[in-house]
This record gives sequence, C-alpha cells and structure tokens, in this order.
Amino acid sequence: MSGFSDWARLVGERPEVALITNHGYAGVEIPLGGAPDTGGQNFYVNQLAEALERLGYAVTIFARGGFPFFGSDRLREGMELLSARVRYVYVPGGGDTFIRKEDIAIALDEQVEWLDAFVRQEAARRSCKPWEVYEFVNTHYWDAAVMGIGLVDRWIGDVAARQVLDVLDGVVDEERGESLWQDRAWLAVGGCPAGAVGSILLESRGAGGRAADRAAEALASWARTRGVPVSDEAAPQLAARVDEAARRSAPALLPLRSALCLGEAVLEAWEADGRTVEEFQVVDRHVWTPHSLGELKSLNYRSKPDSVRRDLKFCERRNHEQVVCDWTRAFAATSGEIASYLVTHCGVDAESIFYFPPCVNRTLFRPYGDEERAGTYRYLSQVSGVPVEELVRARIVFETSRMDGTKRKDVLLEAFALVAAEEPDVYLFIGGGPENDVFKELSVFRDSLPSLEGRAFLTGFLPDEEMYPLFSIADVFVTPSEMEGFGMSASQAAAAGTALVSSDLVPFATLYVPDDALIVRAGDVKGFAEAIGRLLADDADRMRRAGRLAEATRELDWDVQTRRFIAHLIARGMSVAQSGSER
Repeated sequence: MSGFSDWARLVGERPEVALITNHGYAGVEIPLGGAPDTGGQNFYVNQLAEALERLGYAVTIFARGGFPFFGSDRLREGMELLSARVRYVYVPGGGDTFIRKEDIAIALDEQVEWLDAFVRQEAARRSCKPWEVYEFVNTHYWDAAVMGIGLVDRWIGDVAARQVLDVLDGVVDEERGESLWQDRAWLAVGGCPAGAVGSILLESRGAGGRAADRAAEALASWARTRGVPVSDEAAPQLAARVDEAARRSAPALLPLRSALCLGEAVLEAWEADGRTVEEFQVVDRHVWTPHSLGELKSLNYRSKPDSVRRDLKFCERRNHEQVVCDWTRAFAATSGEIASYLVTHCGVDAESIFYFPPCVNRTLFRPYGDEERAGTYRYLSQVSGVPVEELVRARIVFETSRMDGTKRKDVLLEAFALVAAEEPDVYLFIGGGPENDVFKELSVFRDSLPSLEGRAFLTGFLPDEEMYPLFSIADVFVTPSEMEGFGMSASQAAAAGTALVSSDLVPFATLYVPDDALIVRAGDVKGFAEAIGRLLADDADRMRRAGRLAEATRELDWDVQTRRFIAHLIARGMSVAQSGSER
C-alpha cells in the first residue's frame, strides 16, 4: 500500500508519534552490511516504531528520499508500510543522489521546508494545529535533530506571530499584518516577539524625533487603541529606559534597543490581560536520541591522522549538536557514555536524559521448541552438507554480524580451530554479509586451518526465519568484536537462552551480564578457545548461565523500555496521550 489517503483509515483513533532518521538508507528493508551510513541505528528506529505500535500508537518514520534505494533504480519517494500502523515517509531535499552523513547539512533546509508543509497538510486534515499532529517527535542522530528543532522553531513562530498580531489588532493595517504572518519565519518572530512588536509600533510613528519620545508615544497610542489600561508612569518609565539604552548603546544599536524596550513594555501590559507565551512549551515536543556524539567520536579518533579526521568534519558536527542540546528539552541516550558526554560536554540537564539502550524483541529472540527448530536444522544442513540428524545431536557455536574487520571473526575461526581439534561433535556457523573482501579473506583463512574442514561454515546473510531460531539452537554464542556501541547480537543470544562468550569490548556483556557471560580480552585467541571449551565441557554450568542471561534481558524488552520512555516524557512536562491499549 503506497497511498497517503489510506493512512487515516489505518490510524483510526490511535495517537500518532513521529520518528526522524535521516541519513543512509533507512527504510522498510535495511540493506545492512554494504550500504553506506546504514546499520544499527536503522534497526533501533524500526524496532522502536514497532514497540510503539504494540503499545497502541500509530507511527510515521521520516527518512531522506528523492534518490534511489541502495542497489536499485527505484526512487525513495512517497510512503511505504513497515507494519500495519507504521509507515515510512520519504522527505526530498539535497538533490537526487546519496549524501554521506558528514555532508548531509546541505539538504536540511529543503527537508525542513518540505516536512513542515507535509505536517501542516496533515494538521489541516485533522483540523488541528501542526504541533498537535504528533504526541512527540523523536529524532535520531544530529541531522534529524536539526530537522526536529527546525520544525519546533517554525511552530513557535506560528504561536508568536499569532500573539503579535493579536496584540497589534486594529493598530496596524491588514496588509502589514499579512506581511508579518507570511514572513514570520524569516523575521524570527518566535525568537523575539518583543522585537517584532516594538519594531512595528515604532515604524508606525514614522522617522525623526528622540527615540525615547517616539517609544513613549507608541506605547500610549497602542494602549488607547487596544483599550488596555496602563499606569500614568508607564510611558515616562519607558522613555527613561530608552534614554538609558541610548547612553549605553552605539548609535547603530539604538533602534534595536528601543524596539526591545517598547515591545517588552507592551507585552507586559498585554500579559496582565491574560495573554502569555505559555503555548511555546506545548509546541516543543522534540526529543533527541543522538546514538553518537561528535565530541566522543573525535576522542576515539584522536590518534588518527589529520587526513582521516578532516573528512569526518568533527568541528561542524559538534557545533550542530551543541545547538540541538541548547534547544531540546528531553533526550534518550543509548549508552552511559553518551549520557555522560551530554552532561559534561554539552551542558544538558541530567534529569532530562532517559537511558534507552538497544533492546530485544522477546517475541523473536526466545527459546524455540523442537518443531520450530526443524526448518532451521534443515537450512543448516543445506548450507553445510552435514546431515540433519548429526546437527541435532551435535553442539553448535554461532556468531552473526556484518562482514567487517572490527568484528574479528578471524579470531573466532582461529579459536574454534583449537576447539575442533579436541572436540569431534562441534560445528561453527558464522553468519553475516555481504560477501565482500572480508568474507573472501575469512574463507581463505578458514580453508588454511585443517581442523576446520567440514566443521566451520560462513553462511552469508541469514534469512530472518532461520536466524531467530538459530540463536536458540546454538549452545554457545561468541562475539569477539573489538568495536561495539552496545552489542545487540549478544543481547539477542542472551534473550534466546544461549550461553555467551564475549570480548571485553562489548558493553552488553561487560555492563549487564559480567558474571554470567564468559568475557575474554579482545584478540586473545587462546582465551576464546578456552572459554568455548569450558562451556561445552560442562552442560550444567552452561545451562545455568544461559538461564540467568535470559532473565537479565527482561529489563531490555522493547515494550517495557518504550513504556518507561513515554512516562519520562510525561514527567518532563510533555502532554503525551496514553495510547488506547494503555488507558
């Protein structure tokens, strides 16, 4: 289904949420392991969206469009359904070719313009204000966050311009009011309503004369026209403030200082009549999930040559992120390190941060029964040539991740060669793609180790329907990775009730299950071999550890954490509607 007109029927009475994930090839089908700037963040967003759907919300995910899908001539445009009530909407901007994330800023102005117009159309269909379409807008990475605060800025401009026009009703002519409304974004009315009010009133007095006198006359004239009572001292006090500003300001700044003094005086009088800017808080429904921070990545790359660092544009990225932090009221951090840097390097209030690491869909990653495993055993038999009956009797070691040198699958192959030389009934399956240079090098390396002949298999990409039960079939899951933000595959294995061997650079293992996983120094081939052998040799210990690992992942359930995330936003003052299933 691709038509936008069907969305209203699908949504029904559900409250709606917007997620923005802008760079790479985000979408219904994620080309992980080959597509640039595409990976764990995209899975995170899709799984969060589906969790929100299960909790009773309808979700729109906005992603950059206007260019072809990865490995295809088909354009990323229009709408696609991820699930029954989760849709992708592709936002054009920046041209018709892929843009790497370090250069994506060139597309953002166009994208915000398009996105604002889209949300306004949605609001018109619902007969509501633009900021009322979505309960909140959760952006992912800095580029999406710039879009998020851009939307909030425009919507605050709506509120401020309406207020200014209300204040000036009957004071300025209709043409001047229409001009202000049309140009409200360019005039930054939302950033300084007092400046807009004061400037327009001073313009109405004409040029010439003392600035203090012109301001005092404008205040008195406005009060008479609008019928607002002001004290006899108000105009003289305003004149005195403008005179003081004149003494302290360069001549070029006096018009600005005069406009601000006048505008503030008018708004003070108007607010006494009940007109306030409290709606600004209602408009701001933006929540940022950074996934990574330029300051933190710059630290990790500090030993790299300048030629490498230059291409990553750390200074530009840090500046974008600081602006986002200054203008965002709620955050979700996917790691403790990111949360710490938000506070220490970006000045974020710690109370505004919700810890929301990658979670596990426990309906997919769980222990599977014999009947559910049968098809996966047949699949493993096909890719390995080992009879099904032998695989069922044997013990299986498993790893899956994209084909990247940082995953250190070579360490696992070398370690398993030591295990296979001692254990006759153990097989190793390594999943993941694409079949790139890393895949080819691993194949050659495996074939160079005699004990791995007929015992270790590189499966390439695993179909989802086979991958989920394989986590459960495996006796031991091993992740020797040397670069992980969290370690999603390790947490998925734990949820499936499978014993875990991990490097000491996988945060899930070291932070969540340090007593139940076997943790080995990264790159230690012998250490990995000993850990695998230890678990295979002691069934009781392996099963005890597996049970405790499964229990530890209960708190990392997507639905549990998403419900807490919404509670955090409500606690931060956002009026997020409870979904139908939560009422």
